[in-house]
Amino acid sequence: MLLILGWMIFALTVSAIAVNALFMLISPRHWFALPDWIRAQGTLTKKDFGTGGGAIQVRTAGGLALGIIIWVLYDALLRHR
Repeated sequence: MLLILGWMIFALTVSAIAVNALFMLISPRHWFALPDWIRAQGTLTKKDFGTGGGAIQVRTAGGLALGIIIWVLYDALLRHR
């Protein structure tokens, strides 16, 4: 039972990070419009990181997060078979 609960928490956490990263990659302005409980913005502000060079940094972070998630899932599920 505890193992199932652990996998459910893991899946929920990875899903939240993936949705967050996808929004960061596609549109930083829409990412700032997400509710606070899902958006992990830290000290970033929409004014500084919603457009221009700051948006490029947000998109890069989102792309890296998605890339890492895909890499880990590939390595864990497909590579070692």
